[in-house]
Amino acid sequence: MNTNTITTKTKLSYAAGGLGKNLAYGFVASYTLYYYNTILGISASFVGVLLMVARIFDAFNDPLMGVVVAKTKSRHGRYKPWILSGAILNALVLYAMFDVPDVLTGGGLKAYVVVTYFLCGITYTLSDIPYWSVIPAITRAGTERESLTVFARTCSGFGAALPTVLTMSLLPLLGGGTDTGHYRKGFGILALVVAIFYVVTSIITVRNLPNDELCEPRDSSVKELLNALLKNDQALNLAAIIILFNSAIYMTTNLLLYVFQYDVGDESLYTCFMVVSGLVQFATMTIFYPFFRKKFSNRRIFQAACLVGILGYLGMTALIFGKTMTLAKLLLPGALISFANGIGYVLTTVFVADAVDYGEAQTGQREDSVVSSLQTLMVKLATSVASFVAGIGIDLAGIDTDAAVQTAAAKTSLRTLFAIPSLLLMTAALLILLHKKEIGAER
Repeated sequence: MNTNTITTKTKLSYAAGGLGKNLAYGFVASYTLYYYNTILGISASFVGVLLMVARIFDAFNDPLMGVVVAKTKSRHGRYKPWILSGAILNALVLYAMFDVPDVLTGGGLKAYVVVTYFLCGITYTLSDIPYWSVIPAITRAGTERESLTVFARTCSGFGAALPTVLTMSLLPLLGGGTDTGHYRKGFGILALVVAIFYVVTSIITVRNLPNDELCEPRDSSVKELLNALLKNDQALNLAAIIILFNSAIYMTTNLLLYVFQYDVGDESLYTCFMVVSGLVQFATMTIFYPFFRKKFSNRRIFQAACLVGILGYLGMTALIFGKTMTLAKLLLPGALISFANGIGYVLTTVFVADAVDYGEAQTGQREDSVVSSLQTLMVKLATSVASFVAGIGIDLAGIDTDAAVQTAAAKTSLRTLFAIPSLLLMTAALLILLHKKEIGAER
């Protein structure tokens, strides 16, 4: 492994790939349920089951992709070929996913969305696993790793936030109107723009990531590589925290637009909320985390972030039985949750990279890509849990997407679904973090 100082050029080019990659991921994660359900008219329950099954299927491909990367032999290194080819394939599928032909209806429409959604997850894995595997491959635990992670995660977080902030404002402009048909056209155009940007930023990363900073391919068998992962108890304990923490966050993401459209009654305010949340998350990663890191351990910072997130969800819970839901009431608890997400976004990546070092100390094998794949696997499982619960919950709550006004019972059910599951999930993540003292421990 190369341990030379990471240059500014390397940081910028690496972060560019994260910006484009997570712009695509954020677009899919935030709007698939809404697009399939509200725009295409497919039942939320069907979509919830699809998203859960596809994410679980795709998630278990991640360790295998980690093995493939570990055994890759190329004159361009282990990571570059996959980062670029995965980006191109995923960009093509992403466009197809949000530009569904108008002639498709009924069973044909459902078959189309099933195939394209599965392919979207599979092709994203081709790029995502090698991309994040670079961090533990070129840095050791400490300041340089944290600096590169903060830089990359800040840019990727900004990329993920952009679609949640801008999409609902751009759809009527791109589609030429505000009805479902115009929104459908707008989604197709926006998906094309996102896809092109994803490929361009990936090219920047690949062109400027030096070959000599990439590790030699592994000659271990697939069984040996996977066994190395299973023997890494720190990585497995961290996996539980990642899935619980991210399930809480993605539940919020999946349901937030429904809350503004069907409870607040003004979906345009969703953009305002996401701007504030995005600014809080950006400030957390670039200002608050570096400040806190000078005074506290990463472990303490993550514990505090979970507590702040729990306070945010308690604030959401307090709104369940209120007469009205407003933007003002959502802003403070939303800001607390965004703060927690910003810290978690950085530190889960740092902890996974540290788990690579831990595994090497325990087994004598350094499995960068295999262990790093664990984070993507857990995030995808979290996405599947959140999508399933949200999809089923929306139908059970009695939300009528054609009604001008929702019933009081439907609003109460939606608020409960929005707050309580995430509160429980975030609390469980904190309890495991408190119990497993080796995670985030200073070494």
